[in-house]
Amino acid sequence: MKKNIILDVDTGIDDAMAIALGAFSNKLNVKLITTIAGNLSVNAVTKNTLNLLQALEKRNIPVAVGANAPLEREKDNSIQAHGKRGLGKFKFPPLELKPTKLDAVEKMHEVISKSKEPIIIIALGPLTNVASLLLKYPEDMDNIEYIVISGGLLNDSKRHPYLSFNIMQDPEAARYVMKSGEKIVICPSNHGHTAYFNLDDIEDIRTTNKTGEMFEFMFRSYKDRHVKVGAATHDPCAVAFASNPEIFKSEMMYVHIRFLKEEQTGVIDFDPTKAPNCKVLTEINPKKFKKIFMSALKKMP
Repeated sequence: MKKNIILDVDTGIDDAMAIALGAFSNKLNVKLITTIAGNLSVNAVTKNTLNLLQALEKRNIPVAVGANAPLEREKDNSIQAHGKRGLGKFKFPPLELKPTKLDAVEKMHEVISKSKEPIIIIALGPLTNVASLLLKYPEDMDNIEYIVISGGLLNDSKRHPYLSFNIMQDPEAARYVMKSGEKIVICPSNHGHTAYFNLDDIEDIRTTNKTGEMFEFMFRSYKDRHVKVGAATHDPCAVAFASNPEIFKSEMMYVHIRFLKEEQTGVIDFDPTKAPNCKVLTEINPKKFKKIFMSALKKMP
């Protein structure tokens, strides 16, 4: 039986890979995609998401518009790792799809409350939508199997911590989700740096089909300071855990959001010495991950 998932995205390039992987996985059923301001405004993110689904010929997956700002602070627009439009300079044909009338929180609640099977939420952007859902509908926690959070960095420097984009954009929301009591799985950015697509991988992707050509074009605008040559795969790794957990190693750890005074934001702290509160993915098998992605890619148009 396929696992039912909700993807919460701020569609940039690695989100696009993650959406495609989820939509064409033979082990996952994407019940809903919700959008959140992150790499771009929520309207731009929503447009990117709809354009991508149209290109992938997955028009039946509903998209709901989420928050355009963090819970308690102004949005930081200083970081752009995916080009000005979020998906590099790729130009899509005229958009025909539209988002749902219900907003992200209401649509998530509808999907979760009506589902006969537990839902997995995979949060690939700031956690504003997820926190807002748990605040407004805490009863939905009973039908959420777990929440995957893409972010953080293992073995990080305490003095000069890694400012994980998804956490620093709304650390208050991240803190609430972490303290909610829901089952949490952290997919640190290490895996996107380890299982990155090198130049040979990207050539294989490009020559597979039209979708592969699209991704290769997007990769030209993708910037990640840990991957100098190639394309990082942070968000697809988080989706791969939901479909193929066997390619990961994990540990139960104590994880919390630590606020930094100088940067005036928050980071994920991992502390294996304290009583654990969530599962942390510690290792990934890059070869198996790439095989899973390429298998899904071959099903795409």
